[in-house]
Amino acid sequence: MQKSIRQSMAWLHAWLGLSFGWLFFAIFLMGSVSYYRHDISLWMQPQFATMQVQQNTAIQSAFQYLNTHAPDAKSWYIGVASPEHPVNQIYWQKADGAYESKTLDANTGKELTLSSTQGGDFFYGFHFQLFGIPIMIGRLIMTIAALMMLITLISGIITHKKIITDFFTLRAFKGPRSYLDFHNVTSVIALPFFLTMTFTGLAIFFYVLLPDGLKKVYPDNPFQYFEEIRTISVPNQATAQPASMLPNEYFLQKTEQLWGKTAFDNISIKQPNTDQAQITVTELKDHSITRNQAQLSFNAHTGQFLQDTRNHSAIATLNASMYGLHMATFAQPLLRLGLFFSGLLGCAMIGSGLLLWSLKRQLQNKQNQFHFGHYLVNRLNVSVIIGLPTAMLSYLYTNRLVDLPAGSPNYEIYSFFTVWLLTFICALCTPQKWLWKSQLKIGRAHV
Repeated sequence: MQKSIRQSMAWLHAWLGLSFGWLFFAIFLMGSVSYYRHDISLWMQPQFATMQVQQNTAIQSAFQYLNTHAPDAKSWYIGVASPEHPVNQIYWQKADGAYESKTLDANTGKELTLSSTQGGDFFYGFHFQLFGIPIMIGRLIMTIAALMMLITLISGIITHKKIITDFFTLRAFKGPRSYLDFHNVTSVIALPFFLTMTFTGLAIFFYVLLPDGLKKVYPDNPFQYFEEIRTISVPNQATAQPASMLPNEYFLQKTEQLWGKTAFDNISIKQPNTDQAQITVTELKDHSITRNQAQLSFNAHTGQFLQDTRNHSAIATLNASMYGLHMATFAQPLLRLGLFFSGLLGCAMIGSGLLLWSLKRQLQNKQNQFHFGHYLVNRLNVSVIIGLPTAMLSYLYTNRLVDLPAGSPNYEIYSFFTVWLLTFICALCTPQKWLWKSQLKIGRAHV
């Protein structure tokens, strides 16, 4: 008997959801937490709490350091200290093309040696490239998962012909029916969010799934694309000659005349200490989806105002909007909170789907025969739905229990993976009837 399209989509939805569901859950949970990664990093670096930031002083100290330690560099970049990240992060490209970076005290300009914690960046990196494997392999795995997630969402929409009606139906204590109702409700509430995040995530990493286009256009350096999509290169026939630059106060005053009193995100200088030196100042605030922070560029030797070199083409704007929508850098606190809870709804949707699949198989197994596949799915379910949040809590607790001087092993990450592995081992050794109770007790012990 030939299956209908809806039945085929239901089969596809169920098996894709099962095959990738645990990875989907990790992606959504890590992504949700990443909306507050800077706040987490501040909490995990207690010394930041006592640092007071004056941006003019921070910029002056950064310029002094670079003029002293890298006067002949090809370029400078200053990530200006702000309340969110109260230290200067500087980079420069040396004459041989290699890069070097330092973290500086924003007030004194002295080099800082911070603890080896990764803070919220660990959750952020895990969200799109996993951990402990080559970066490009991790990104490939996550991009394939995003593609599978998009197919799973679309097949789920096709499967549920009464998806809007089911949204208003939530029957409690009705076995599998309750799980399905909960799965439907959590799916519909934030469905636009799920589709947007999944599609934009795919668009950001298009080059991972489709690398041939970049290789054909840029055979020598495929990643030149990322430079050209951001800026328009202005050819300069003149050879740069050594020359002094105007004081940085001059450019800050010019910027204040045009923008008013504002905070800065970064300052970049190409060919510093030459007559062709170009300084670009980028504003901190950005409420645009296209990450279109205001910029001003000057000739650092003459003070002449230069044309905007950013790429404003339709393709470049579309590319920036994919990043902006996905990372939500434009979001104000209330909207950011809403996005965070939408991500948690995604976790609830995925978790309820995994549990529904497992519960249906348990009810079908009337003779209570052992089935290794069902046994493994049950253990993976509890290890991800309960074990992963527990491991994340252990990561945060370790930060307060263990001192991590620079260069030391990162025991926070060790703790994360150790606790996660232990929850899986405990699940493997626990009978089904005690499975969830035992894991919830472990999780509660970490709260």
